[in-house]
Amino acid sequence: MSKELYTIRLNTIRGNEEIPFDLYVAVGQRLVHYTRARDEMEDDRLRGLKKHGVKKLFIRPEDETAYLKYLELGIESLSNKSVSVEDRAARASSTLIVSVENAERNLDTEVGYESQLRQLEHISGFIGEDRKAIKSMLLASGLSKDTNQHSATVCSLAIAVATKLDGFDKNSLTELAYAALLHDIGKARLKFDYNRPYEELTKDQQRQYQQHPADGVGLLSGKPFISPRILGLIASHEEYGEGRGYPEKKNLFQLDLSYQVISLTNKFDRFCTVKNLQPFQAMDPFFEQHAAFYDENLIATLATILT
Repeated sequence: MSKELYTIRLNTIRGNEEIPFDLYVAVGQRLVHYTRARDEMEDDRLRGLKKHGVKKLFIRPEDETAYLKYLELGIESLSNKSVSVEDRAARASSTLIVSVENAERNLDTEVGYESQLRQLEHISGFIGEDRKAIKSMLLASGLSKDTNQHSATVCSLAIAVATKLDGFDKNSLTELAYAALLHDIGKARLKFDYNRPYEELTKDQQRQYQQHPADGVGLLSGKPFISPRILGLIASHEEYGEGRGYPEKKNLFQLDLSYQVISLTNKFDRFCTVKNLQPFQAMDPFFEQHAAFYDENLIATLATILT
């Protein structure tokens, strides 16, 4: 039944507010009707779900529009400083993960696409205006356990790095954030465990893995809302150094900042996952192994936001 429903994240639900849609929760292999539309979700119930390790909830497809509107109201509250930065960060992080999980579906309609854009704009504002935001988001999301979480982390790191650099206007920042959010969508076609270190993959698996940027572009190129710039960033997110990446072995130093930022943040979060290190622990060993492949100022900026 879960395939028929729309996946959402628990941290996007706000306590002591009316919920304008039915909510379902997974109990074993079954989905149980948890709350009805227009019921209030009390803080105690939210805490109870979190205590039991619940991270995902489900809604009916026909409630998707209502959820997107509800989500936008929550994202708009990121500027509300009466709410702790930790709670706002958890909401921002979970919103990004939801966006990745439902990316293809959201891109089928202009409403879904524009909703995602507004979410990214609010999250970019939150990260840019509150120096504690990115650290709190990384703590809230934890180590990337799957592609959705990885993509959300790369997106938030890319925003944080870009906002510290010159050369990014609102449009270029949004395009970078969107590309980072969708950069690994091509991995959906891989039929093996691609979270293992690249060196442990077979030669055939490595060949398939190297194609995932192009596969992602193939999945998205027919979407009317995806710009050529976003497609270009997705196509090149695994390029690094002077021809050390793939699929085209480009010289990263000859590409503009957006390409360098998405490559760096993707490589860094992948490093954290493979080494089982939190971002705050990983900067020194990452620098030692990868400093030669990225602009010195870019790596220094990443280090700054993590310290």
